[in-house]
Amino acid sequence: MNDAPEAVLLDHESACLRGNPLGDPHRRRIEVRLPPGYDGVRRYPVVYWLPGFGAYPSLGGRALAFGGSVADRLRQAMADGRVPPALLVVPDCTTAYGGSQYLDSAASGRYAAYLAEVVAEVDRRFATRPEPAWRCVAGKSSGGYGALLAGMTSELFGAVIACSPDAGFEHCYLPLLPAALDTVKAAGGVDGLLARRDSGPHDVPFMVAMSIIAMGMCYADDPRTTPSDALPCDPATGLFRDDVWRRWLTHDPVRMLPAHAGRLAGLGLLHLGVGERDEYGMHWGVRALHAALGAHGVPHVYREHEGGHHGIEHVFTEALAELWRVWREPERDTCAA
Repeated sequence: MNDAPEAVLLDHESACLRGNPLGDPHRRRIEVRLPPGYDGVRRYPVVYWLPGFGAYPSLGGRALAFGGSVADRLRQAMADGRVPPALLVVPDCTTAYGGSQYLDSAASGRYAAYLAEVVAEVDRRFATRPEPAWRCVAGKSSGGYGALLAGMTSELFGAVIACSPDAGFEHCYLPLLPAALDTVKAAGGVDGLLARRDSGPHDVPFMVAMSIIAMGMCYADDPRTTPSDALPCDPATGLFRDDVWRRWLTHDPVRMLPAHAGRLAGLGLLHLGVGERDEYGMHWGVRALHAALGAHGVPHVYREHEGGHHGIEHVFTEALAELWRVWREPERDTCAA
């Protein structure tokens, strides 16, 4: 594959998303960013990058007017030797509600299974190292949550990088609930808010309220669950639903950890990063996860940076540089096909 393009877009037909509960498309696009020098012969590791809630599934766009795209930053970092050369793969795991949390949900669809399909398709189409030790799953926010979940429940990945992940649900979700309920009420109810998906405005209050609805649908255990019923409290009265909230908590990485500590301890790399002034309180949830990992003796790298939740694309390069710990040059030199 001489003169290979920097990016390849694959059209993929998913078996496990066919007939999903929300009626979302089962044909999805997979974005594959190729490392400098890719020729289709030498085999490379793969980073599976999981976007956050509501984000377009691509590394190619510029988040701000300043700086380049994440794809450009990482490609340059690979060329400079700061990040090990690897394919960067972005799956499309969006749903009608904005995001899937990358898990298998009775109400939203089988997105953990879909991620496994993507891995198989990329290994089939590209010159990869098709072993877990040479795969990393990474992401920010909900994508960081998905990376943690994959590291806990899947044997596909040998490294996990979670930037500002959803964790410690009491810290990252409950404080958002009153404002989300206000937004729902102002829209005339849950159905009124959902109608704004097409018409807008898609401002911050809308996105936060939609994220709470999406989380409820992702964590639901019944395909008949409605968006209103999926919320931790009645959207009209505010009356709390303890049974629903308990179901949410079963998906909290902090509470999942005891059952999955052994698998996480076997990773070549587990990296957690978060901003010390995260606007959504993610720093306290990630701090709790960091403490829980320490209590269970799980080796990991923990970094707090000075930023918040947004405009932190520079930390992705720093996080992916940690992969040199497990993808070392002498070993990679033996990877030629």
